[in-house]
Amino acid sequence: MKYKCVKAFMLDSYDDDGFYIENCIEIKVGETYEVGNENFIGGDIRLNGINTNKWIEISQEMLDEYFTEVVV
Repeated sequence: MKYKCVKAFMLDSYDDDGFYIENCIEIKVGETYEVGNENFIGGDIRLNGINTNKWIEISQEMLDEYFTEVVV
């Protein structure tokens, strides 16, 4: 499934090994993500960026609030 951000928000940042980095990243309106298979940091849902070079893990509630499903 693919999702597009419809409301910008900030998240803690993690490296590719799942270690916390002391800064935040902005998830911008229009960024598109695809659901991934693995979770590294304990989020409900992992999203891998399609038009951005980032991955995030968020709760189902955040997915519902900040994203809309992209129908292909």
